[in-house]
Amino acid sequence: MTELDNPSYQDPAQQTNAWDSEVKPEKPNNNLALAIIATIVSLITCCGWVSCVGVILGIIAIVFSTQVDSKYFAGDYAGAESSAKNAKLLSLIAIGTVVLSIVWIIISIVMAGGIAAIMEQYETMMEAYR
Repeated sequence: MTELDNPSYQDPAQQTNAWDSEVKPEKPNNNLALAIIATIVSLITCCGWVSCVGVILGIIAIVFSTQVDSKYFAGDYAGAESSAKNAKLLSLIAIGTVVLSIVWIIISIVMAGGIAAIMEQYETMMEAYR
């Protein structure tokens, strides 16, 4: 008995692959650009511990965003979607920390009496050390 006599035998050219017949959902946006921008902006404006937390969150967002493509092509569509959402959320939080730091600096300047008052205090301190 040969392979051709077997009724369940299919020619390899006619065989269907389970991967081909499966309907793939649309690949989610990996948000890598947003994660990189959030990290760089947090790093540039690292003017307080809150913004430094943004740098850390931005780096974690980059890691999540790089996982999206590999998970999607491995067939883990739910994992790819989850990584994409995590990357976007962490990037937005990192940008939020930058905004929070800038608002805190503005409030501090206003509470100190403005730039002129801060410069006066600075000159007084500098004269004390001379």
